[in-house]
Amino acid sequence: MTIFSFRVAAAAFAIAAPLAAVAQAPTWSSDQMAVWSVVENSWADEMAQNGKWPAAYADDNIVAWDAEWPMPRNKAALTKWSRFNDTQRKTIHYDISPVAIAVSGSTAVVNYHAVQISQRDKDKPERDVLGITETLVKSGATWKFLSTSGFNLKR
Repeated sequence: MTIFSFRVAAAAFAIAAPLAAVAQAPTWSSDQMAVWSVVENSWADEMAQNGKWPAAYADDNIVAWDAEWPMPRNKAALTKWSRFNDTQRKTIHYDISPVAIAVSGSTAVVNYHAVQISQRDKDKPERDVLGITETLVKSGATWKFLSTSGFNLKR
């Protein structure tokens, strides 16, 4: 290898190495991974429409609010509307990606990005791109949602 090609290779590595580090997933703590697992499982159960969301995942004091609602909803309202939506609309595909997970003691805040494709009856599928912030609290060994809020992101 000539000096010139060695310098070119070194320069290319110096430029690419920081970019590769940015593209890699962050290293999560065991608490962060446990919290993210709850988020992932809640989405899987919601998509399966098996009735586990929000009953199995939400703290009794949950507050849920997003752009579709004029005011926050409690667990009973969240459950009622989830069951109603199960009869009206089906999620046919989704993808969720964590942006940040902060854990302090028995409280966690999760910020993530979601793309959801849903369909009502035989209508054309609709695509939603969302930013979601959720607060979870740990009770014993279980993380439960205390708050959830979402907002539409521009496509």
